[in-house]
Amino acid sequence: MIPEYIGNLNEVVIMLLKDKNINEAMENLSMNVKKSKEPFIWKVINKDTFSNFLPPEIKSIWLFVLKKNAPSIAHYHPNSIQHTVMIKGKGKVKIGEGLRNLKTFDPLDLSNEDIWCVIDKNTHHEFFPEEEMVVFSFHTCVPHKLIEIKCDTGKERVYES
Repeated sequence: MIPEYIGNLNEVVIMLLKDKNINEAMENLSMNVKKSKEPFIWKVINKDTFSNFLPPEIKSIWLFVLKKNAPSIAHYHPNSIQHTVMIKGKGKVKIGEGLRNLKTFDPLDLSNEDIWCVIDKNTHHEFFPEEEMVVFSFHTCVPHKLIEIKCDTGKERVYES
């Protein structure tokens, strides 16, 4: 189910895409993901600049770059609802038992709610990039409290210390 505040998130994504620092971060992450042993790398975005536009539920903004042909490894977040939109690339997402193609965010056509993946707490999900993918993820917990639990091992990690 798509929350009412997705319109607000669309506006924030448009602002993020216009931000010089965010675009530089995308370029840096894109260069670094190729060298990384991890399937994806990220940067937490300072949400203060956008706080007037964010719904109160959103506590953190993340920029992820996912490596081509490297699945993200099935995981879930027990303490956050994730709202993800693909900015660049091509791939699929599996949320629970459903698999679907991701659609790229188009600031000129915001009528398509299918561009958003809203992933509830404790819901298994995995991304399958067919090309390098760039996504923004908005979470309902602060960065240092975002927990990821791998589905296959139950191993827990915190993204930011």
